[in-house]
Amino acid sequence: MSKTIIAFIIIIVVVGAGYWIYQSITEESSIEEEFVTDPLNATYIIEGDEFTLVDGKAEKEIVPGSASKIRINVFETNTKGDVNEDGLDDTVVLLTYNAGGSGTFYYVAVALNTNKGYQGTNAILLGDRIAPQTTEIRDGKVIVNYADRRIDEAMVTPPSIGITKQLALEGTILKDVTPEEAKKEQACAISGGTTKTSLCCLSVEDFPNTCLIGACGCSLENSHQVKICDCGNDKCFNGNECVVMENK
Repeated sequence: MSKTIIAFIIIIVVVGAGYWIYQSITEESSIEEEFVTDPLNATYIIEGDEFTLVDGKAEKEIVPGSASKIRINVFETNTKGDVNEDGLDDTVVLLTYNAGGSGTFYYVAVALNTNKGYQGTNAILLGDRIAPQTTEIRDGKVIVNYADRRIDEAMVTPPSIGITKQLALEGTILKDVTPEEAKKEQACAISGGTTKTSLCCLSVEDFPNTCLIGACGCSLENSHQVKICDCGNDKCFNGNECVVMENK
């Protein structure tokens, strides 16, 4: 083999090795650049769309080329604690979502503190123009307290009904794990009802569907005290909200 060929092979090997080293360094640098050191710059999923924040803000065109934009802003990042039980303090993030109309929708998400920086979760809707109160992390659950309005109240009415939502991670997915009884009691209040106790059939649990005939019509010996939603005259609780009775 001639010296020229050997020299050419050596050059090819050196250039190839150099390129491989360069690519490795470049990829490593890119990964490092993706590390997020602040929840205000993490990426969150809201209504199926990803929003990468910059200093707590993000915006995206509603339709490509449209002047109307979805605007995301961080409302609060004060609550920290270990949500996924990995020994690292995560951050609860309250976000506002505005799509150009009059509504300002509040969401809650978590910025997970990992060895690759902060990673945002999906966001759970709290409500439109609510009044956030307190957030805490307890036993791996995120507990959000806020005030909302009855569904028949105008948006100019100050929120006055206390709501508590409990959230927890399933893998990396944030889910609403509020107990069903609490959900029904809150749904009763939001839809204009009042929680009371009443004698209902032994087979009936708290907050029964009072739109069905017979749920609370058993004999005394076959009844027990349960919580019900009293919706007022000509209304009943269907298990989710107060509605007008169909036979009225």
